[in-house]
Amino acid sequence: MSCIDESPLQNNNDSHYVDGAAMRIIQWTRGLACVGGLFLGAQAQAQSWSVQPCDVDDYITKAIGIEEPWLENAAYVFAQTNTNGTPRSLTLSPEIEGQFSERLGMELDLPAYTANAPFGRGNGAFGPVAAGLKFAALHTCDLSEGRASLLTAEVEGQYWADPRPSVLPGQGNAVTAQVMWAQLWYPWFTQGEAGYTQRIGTGIASGWFLNTSLGHAIGTAYAAQVEVEVDNQLVMDDGRRGMEGSVMPQIAYHLTQQWLLALGEQASFQQGTSHPQWSTWVMLEREF
Repeated sequence: MSCIDESPLQNNNDSHYVDGAAMRIIQWTRGLACVGGLFLGAQAQAQSWSVQPCDVDDYITKAIGIEEPWLENAAYVFAQTNTNGTPRSLTLSPEIEGQFSERLGMELDLPAYTANAPFGRGNGAFGPVAAGLKFAALHTCDLSEGRASLLTAEVEGQYWADPRPSVLPGQGNAVTAQVMWAQLWYPWFTQGEAGYTQRIGTGIASGWFLNTSLGHAIGTAYAAQVEVEVDNQLVMDDGRRGMEGSVMPQIAYHLTQQWLLALGEQASFQQGTSHPQWSTWVMLEREF
């Protein structure tokens, strides 16, 4: 399988013109297909590229803001309150994860609801819905030694049926291609995601992102970790592209084997501003 771009599409002004946004979506899709083909070829030639069933999330606790690279059946509710931003807001976000097989899974982000202060009287709106397919390229486990390695690819589409940019700025229709990974050296673990978001239409800004965390299990019930995110999806007041990011220390408590509760305090930074914006995150997970 060749990864060389052999597309005959040309950048011209006739009816067959393909704009830059469409070309980037095609290139990212082709790139993921190429990577997937390489993974499948590697699997056929080497047993190390395998999926080994294991409950890795019993040892690697999901970070609040990172998509997990393992495939599972689970439901989440996220709550975020902006404690010093303008305007102050509260967002509730439901999410569902599904596993079709050892290699294929899905993600469904149901529309989040954001209420701006003063609560009950301020503006509120439902956000976009998003759905994605996950492909487990590498899942190896040796839990007797406390070791695991995971690598997963995902393509996700986001659609906003009722755009309200005055209430939810920075939202819109988009396609995202990303890879997620995790590594366990019990009691230490790390996980992350990196990819590119391509806007469709207006609202959201296109750009790359990187999000990773380092965590430590505390006994069998607790885990603490620090999550760091950076991207170039900030559009500044003068129209130039800028950098933004966040740092979120968090602690999680396994209520039972199926229930997980996590709490984090996030400091968000943007290029051109000297003070961070603070928000508190709560995540509740139910595994099925």
